[in-house]
Amino acid sequence: MAEENGEVAKATKPTIITVFNQKGGVGKTTTSVNLAVCLAALGKRTVLVDLDSQSNATTNVGVTPPISTGAYQLVTGKVPFEDCLRKTPFENLRLVGGSDELAWADIELALQPECQAVLTRALEKIPDTVDVVVIDCPPAPGVVSVNALVAADMVVMPVMPSPHALDGLHKAWWNVNRVRSSYNHDLHSIYILLTMTEESELTNRLSEDIIAEFGHRVMPVLVPRDNVVIEAAARDLPVVSMAPQSPPARAYLRLAELLLNRASHMGGEATGTNRDLGAEKLAVWAAENEGRRSNLAIPEPGEMPDPGWTEAPELAEAALGRDAGWKIGAGIGLVLLGAVLGFAAASAWFAFPPT
Repeated sequence: MAEENGEVAKATKPTIITVFNQKGGVGKTTTSVNLAVCLAALGKRTVLVDLDSQSNATTNVGVTPPISTGAYQLVTGKVPFEDCLRKTPFENLRLVGGSDELAWADIELALQPECQAVLTRALEKIPDTVDVVVIDCPPAPGVVSVNALVAADMVVMPVMPSPHALDGLHKAWWNVNRVRSSYNHDLHSIYILLTMTEESELTNRLSEDIIAEFGHRVMPVLVPRDNVVIEAAARDLPVVSMAPQSPPARAYLRLAELLLNRASHMGGEATGTNRDLGAEKLAVWAAENEGRRSNLAIPEPGEMPDPGWTEAPELAEAALGRDAGWKIGAGIGLVLLGAVLGFAAASAWFAFPPT
């Protein structure tokens, strides 16, 4: 810790940014990952916490599940924060990874006293080497998501300007405000991010409706719909580190800068120089990731599989052992025999129905 006037200055509390929307398919995980990477590129020591059992945020930053010690152990209070951290390929960014066990976390948390504050207690022991924590919530308003909202200093709610997504936004907004009124009275920074926008009359009208209803809560940045986001996800990469000059990447870098501007305890407004340095860092990471493919990508014809890819015969062998061939044949034979016997029984029943 720095010393001022002979006294030890108190460590600055990290900013906790929770990305939440109970509706899936609106860009929640994409926003979490790219926001975290942009914050790291801007020089902030960042931790991404993946609370979604699908673990897509984990794979998108280059870490392959399963995670033995990660978000499940953190959110249930089993393991301290520092023991859950993992390195990522990105400077300044560490990960608390997701796992399948998170699907059961709601049930386990519900059995604990003050179950809504378990994550808050765990995050009280964050080391002073962390500036920002970005939390990716599951797409459901369960106990895990409530924990993430109770712990939050800021909430970002991605929403796609479509009729169904707008309905989901109203429900999510109601849940966030219920958490604020009941548990997190200091939560005032709640923002809406328009994602997957496009130039169409319907999209423009819905965007205008959202802005008219929520006013300054809507971030002055639009994340456009772009196939480069899908390509980046297929390669298990954040779009900001694969195509840093693409419109979605520039939007996420701008979002990170705006959030830093609004986090007053982080030292005031970010400058244009910071954005330039962030863009340069993203360009470096893009060069390092050029040509990278997901370990789970389907090989091209005639191409050797990447590590982690298993051909169908090898998959059967792994599941059934070396004698997979005769086991599969026997299984098919039993299925066919069952079908024949079932057909015969049904025919007999129709021919001689019970009286």
